[in-house]
Amino acid sequence: MADEADLAFDSEQRHLMQALAAQRRRNQGLQPAGCCHHCGNTDGIADRLFCDVDCADDWEYEHRLRSRLGLPAQTMH
Repeated sequence: MADEADLAFDSEQRHLMQALAAQRRRNQGLQPAGCCHHCGNTDGIADRLFCDVDCADDWEYEHRLRSRLGLPAQTMH
């Protein structure tokens, strides 16, 4: 029979696993697609999200703006 410490440990573990799963779901945003997520360039992009820092910055700016305005996310132009 489980005592209070065992029950508390089990509850804490369940809570931790749920929090980790929720975090993983939130972080499943952009994945490498073989092209820049901002401009669509395919030259040398194999496992990257963006072709350069400018595209990454522009995408981030537009993504935050869309979030603030309540617009759906857009991954590529």
